[in-house]
Amino acid sequence: MQKKFFRAFLDYLPAIVTAVLTIVTLILYATVIEEHEVSDYVVVSLMPLVPSALIFINCRWNMGIPRYLIILVCLHLILSADAGTAMGLYTLLSWWDLMIHGFFGFLGCAFFYYLYFRFEKQPPKPLHYIVFVLLTISLAGIWEMYEFLADLLLHSDMQCVEDALMQGISPLTDTITDMMIAVAGAVLFYAVLLIKKIFPMKKEGTSDGIDAP
Repeated sequence: MQKKFFRAFLDYLPAIVTAVLTIVTLILYATVIEEHEVSDYVVVSLMPLVPSALIFINCRWNMGIPRYLIILVCLHLILSADAGTAMGLYTLLSWWDLMIHGFFGFLGCAFFYYLYFRFEKQPPKPLHYIVFVLLTISLAGIWEMYEFLADLLLHSDMQCVEDALMQGISPLTDTITDMMIAVAGAVLFYAVLLIKKIFPMKKEGTSDGIDAP
């Protein structure tokens, strides 16, 4: 009984931590940060819904999404929404935005790789790896469309158009760069898979670490 409760607690822990950090971030953003954007409130407030949705999918349809993937999703949300958007690290650190989009590309391919493995029970074929990248780029494109709509409706500057114009560069540079870095993150994920295949980590009851996500 205690083991079952403890395992259930660990399953819900990422969503709990994300929700607590969201509340703390919103309080700090409203009281400490001088300039406030409505779009920032929206992004931070919606953040806990993502891990909650993944946990619900696991419970409702027994998808078996690994806990480490949910934790990585929460980490990405915290680094991007809490630290990057609300706390202003996107502005303070020029490389923060690139890191977040690279992380997104890595995480996106990891998820599609897992989903393929979950249903097909075998390693993907070479063409599937290309499809995973294209699907990840599609998700990155959906986020860019959200930024465009948020800027249009909420009069924010999530696409950094004003910063680009001040620097004398095309406003499209930020969007295209973000998507290219997402592809680089996907390539990094494949590099990790290749390293695991070259140097397999043997486990009891398994034949090869690369054959399981």
